[in-house]
Amino acid sequence: MILLMQKQLLIFDLDGTLADSRADLATGINLMRTHYGLPALTMETIEGYVGDGIRKLVERSLQGADVDFDEALALDKTFYTAHMLDETALYPGVEEGLKKLAAAGHTLAVLSNKPGDPSRAIVKHLGVNELFFRIIGGGDVRNLKPAPDGILELMAQSGITGENVWMLGDHHTDLEVAHNAGVKSGFVTYGIGHPGEFTADQTWNGFEELVEFFL
Repeated sequence: MILLMQKQLLIFDLDGTLADSRADLATGINLMRTHYGLPALTMETIEGYVGDGIRKLVERSLQGADVDFDEALALDKTFYTAHMLDETALYPGVEEGLKKLAAAGHTLAVLSNKPGDPSRAIVKHLGVNELFFRIIGGGDVRNLKPAPDGILELMAQSGITGENVWMLGDHHTDLEVAHNAGVKSGFVTYGIGHPGEFTADQTWNGFEELVEFFL
């Protein structure tokens, strides 16, 4: 266990870090593909397309298909919004862990490439929204991760400077955005993504390990 002398701003990714949303993401994509008469993709395939925002997810899921992209994007948003609360759930230990971190005095936030309104709706549905001082999603700031816009916004609003800020996620975009913003990075191995060419400052195999590090 590491003793941290200062309270930290802990910024969490959403999909693959706090919540397992794979099934509902796959439902949205496959309903969109069905609309165009395309076969369903496996969950494993769709997992590999997640992490860089909805436009990239739809683009990757339609490789080689002759369809109107803007229409497909709108369809996926509609289908996903209708089903995004069907099966999405917090990973084991997340609710209890977030409460411990908040009780310890850390400032918690969410930074996702998922659009802002769905991000906030999911966090509220999962019952942990009041633990976060701010939930930022795609469209709430100018650029998605790995651009540093979201982290810089959270730092400015919290008044916490870079040496006491962590970006915590399951995807290389989370590690890259931490690097670009000049803050520390943490990687969880249980999620959807992969670290790519980036090396995290800390790596954890479960959310309980992450929490223990900051207590």
